[in-house]
Amino acid sequence: MAPPIRRGTEAAISERMHGPVFGSSLKQQLRATPVRLTARYLAFAVKRARLAALAPEPIGGNLSGHLAELRDAGIEKILNRLCARIPDGGRAQRDVTELADVEFAIRAGEAKPEQLRRLMELAPSELRIVRDLGRPWDRDGDAELREALRPAESLAYVAWDLKQYASATEPIKRTNIYAAFVETYGDTAAERIREEVAHFEARFEQGLRSVGVADRERLERAFVLNCAPLRDALPDPAADRHEERNAAEGVSSAVVLFGLLCALGWLVAYVAIVYRGFADQTYGVPLAAFFANLTWEFAYGFLLDPLGDYFHTASIAGFLVDVVIAWQVWKYGAAQFPNSTLGRYFRPLFGVCVAAALSVNYHAFIDLADPDGEYTGFGINLMMSILYLKMLEDRGSPAGQSMYIAIGKWLGTLCAWIATALTVTTSPQRTWPTSWSEFVRKSLGHRSYPLTPLINVMYAWTFLLDVAYCVLLHRSLKAAGMSPWRRL
Repeated sequence: MAPPIRRGTEAAISERMHGPVFGSSLKQQLRATPVRLTARYLAFAVKRARLAALAPEPIGGNLSGHLAELRDAGIEKILNRLCARIPDGGRAQRDVTELADVEFAIRAGEAKPEQLRRLMELAPSELRIVRDLGRPWDRDGDAELREALRPAESLAYVAWDLKQYASATEPIKRTNIYAAFVETYGDTAAERIREEVAHFEARFEQGLRSVGVADRERLERAFVLNCAPLRDALPDPAADRHEERNAAEGVSSAVVLFGLLCALGWLVAYVAIVYRGFADQTYGVPLAAFFANLTWEFAYGFLLDPLGDYFHTASIAGFLVDVVIAWQVWKYGAAQFPNSTLGRYFRPLFGVCVAAALSVNYHAFIDLADPDGEYTGFGINLMMSILYLKMLEDRGSPAGQSMYIAIGKWLGTLCAWIATALTVTTSPQRTWPTSWSEFVRKSLGHRSYPLTPLINVMYAWTFLLDVAYCVLLHRSLKAAGMSPWRRL
């Protein structure tokens, strides 16, 4: 299974490092969350834009060629304003920019030894901005506490990346800290990273001497919790594993093409859902599937590698359409359950369902190590296919439904599976499989993420249920005297 994406790293380190050090009430966390999420998103976008400016041309399926324009659109200025609200905000902003420069050198295979130490130092740059926002730094000794945290946060990143390198069965990016050391030092990578870890540990010990007793105890507790893997034997930097990792970065243009076709199919479905919802004064997505999909789009587009590639960016557009559907659910939902407890308490339950679905979806991404949203996305899709059939039966009419919704969903899901299959059967150097038989054989026989037997089984059932829904909806429309293809 592939390692979790960097978003999972930040969430885990923030919870395990900053929780014991700072603590905070639920009220404080809720008040600070919107600003911190905005800062995380902007910092990541600025770093991506910087990478785009450095790249001679767009790479693989990334938005690197387009993100340079976002810097001119004011994202960096907004981040500067947020950084002005925190101590050492100028330093934080410079760290994000320098991290992009270091990551670019590492991606290009041109990293120098001194840049590897800077990678360790700068890896938590976005996390530090998020850490400082919404937190009052008005206590004596806070400057020393922040400085003592810096090497501890860096070592927590090293420990996380060591675990991911050791457990990964798929290629891992060079910007994984240990993979970068392997790239530069080969068989002596373990020895070299031990030297750098000792350097950061010495800095941490020095920082501990400058803080108060209570802060020192909390820092030591957080350090032990996060950095225990640094005491273990380091992964074997095998040359053959390393070469496989380097060769696997990026995706083929075929993956990008079918990813965009997936977005197009879902766009057709979304437009038809919104139109029919207003026309029929109802909602066009089964409720459980709607809450799951709304929060999946939000987590995938805004919390997990935002603007990382075409697929994450398309999810932002999908979420904005989901907001319109959410308004339809809010406005028309209670009327679907007249004279019932669900109808009376529909709107309070709406908020509860959103909160529950978001927490489950977000942790499913992290805990299942699902950076591409394969398990979560195809699981929600399968649930939606089942519930569409149930909704058609329960309503006894095609209200809120149309063939364009059914076909758009079927086409979007089909292209999503093809895009996933192409990620394991093509590469940036080989855009298309050599034959359809090879494509089918390798896709159905693949055993590791992002195309596992479970994902293939979930998609197969989704495909069959979507076909069944198309047939039954067509019959329902004809029986109601409606033209299936003139009804958007």
